[in-house]
Amino acid sequence: MNYKKELDLLRSNIKSIYEKSKDFKTDITFKGKEDIVTSTDLFVEKQIIKLITKEFPNDYFHSEEFNKNTSLKDRTWLIDPIDGTSNYAIDLELFVIQIALYDKGDIVLAYIFAPETNKTYYAIKNYGAFLNGKSYNIYDKKSSNFMISLVGLTHDKKNNHYFNKLIDLAVENKYKIRMLGSIGLELALTSKGVFNIFYTNVTNLWDIFPGILLLREAGAILINEKGKPYSLKDKNLFVCKEEKTKVLLKEFIF
Repeated sequence: MNYKKELDLLRSNIKSIYEKSKDFKTDITFKGKEDIVTSTDLFVEKQIIKLITKEFPNDYFHSEEFNKNTSLKDRTWLIDPIDGTSNYAIDLELFVIQIALYDKGDIVLAYIFAPETNKTYYAIKNYGAFLNGKSYNIYDKKSSNFMISLVGLTHDKKNNHYFNKLIDLAVENKYKIRMLGSIGLELALTSKGVFNIFYTNVTNLWDIFPGILLLREAGAILINEKGKPYSLKDKNLFVCKEEKTKVLLKEFIF
């Protein structure tokens, strides 16, 4: 299996890296008006880069804290050391460590670890999606409620067009909406079939690449704002659990 060595490296070490981070006091600083970073983010990212560089010294990195201005090349690792930092900083247990590998023009490996639930999601391109070693697909979970996950709603009204339309759709049809504050966690849960619709306009590659591969390998339907198959350069990502949900989006949203 291609990329098994890379996957095994992550599965064997990421949990222990996170556990080591808890030996230190967590400091919080602002890197933007509403954007925080913790000492855990910095420690975890440094350790992951050190781990990968030791085994694959010629690889590249594109990561949230130390390599955010790099471009994608073959064998580029994308790292979000704590996705859901605001949650983590207030002890809200909705955050993940997420990593993807980009190679030969596509996402080939995804790894998402949720420390508080001890759940590890991972996928290798064309080999399926797995949770704690057990394969799964998006249809395994039967829907008891129609649920929509939204990530990226901001105070900037011009960027909220599709959020507003999806909220209207939910209100009109009495669907439930969730915003968990961690795009990696929400994409992982979407790949498990928890959400019928997922939408985001977030475009940071370290935020979305791990979840995109999980979704693909779990059998989700990924489309853009034109209702066409989603590509890695698109700015709007809609995920549908079923074909009938895609039809619903085309009728109500696009």
